[in-house]
Amino acid sequence: MTNTSSEVIGDLYLELGGFLPSVEAAYVTYGKLSPQRNNAILLTHGYTTTHLFCEGGAAASESSWHDGVGPGKAIDTERYFVISSNMLGSSYGTTAPRSIDPRTGKPYGPHFPPITLKDIVTVQRRLLEKLGINRLLAVVGPSYGGMQAFSWATEFPDFMKGTVAVVTSLGPPPAPYSSGSHQCCELIPTGTAAITMRLWVWSTRLPT
Repeated sequence: MTNTSSEVIGDLYLELGGFLPSVEAAYVTYGKLSPQRNNAILLTHGYTTTHLFCEGGAAASESSWHDGVGPGKAIDTERYFVISSNMLGSSYGTTAPRSIDPRTGKPYGPHFPPITLKDIVTVQRRLLEKLGINRLLAVVGPSYGGMQAFSWATEFPDFMKGTVAVVTSLGPPPAPYSSGSHQCCELIPTGTAAITMRLWVWSTRLPT
């Protein structure tokens, strides 16, 4: 399994008015960045997976893209430099409710501020800039990762050449369904709430 790295990207003022100090972003990379730095692809993971979703392994969610990313595969790591970023709010390395709030020395817990897709992709962009990448070939992601790809297209259209949004939709489910899902999450605070949503399949070719 590829070792996870992390970068502190600095303070983050959130879209809904909150604030997170010293945000940390976790990620893994595959392949090599070209001398021209023009072969980078960002992977964005789904709601119930992590940045390791293209790794091989027993857990279905963490190997769901194993056949699509790697040497000689659809996203060819002998050709592309792939960054798979753990999204803001996830519990697997990037700043999230389980992280320590540097202002209190305690986990954020229920005091973690509300975040949006714009906040998530802003952290990803700042991570890329920290890594010296100022242009992407594509942002690629399934499910909620696909929504992140669409958000990239609206928030930072000049940063990448294209998006590949897979098994996803242009937005969240209707309000009554979202409300029910939110109540489900509240009822199972220590478990994993899998939100099923109406899905569409979007496909495209990677830029060359």
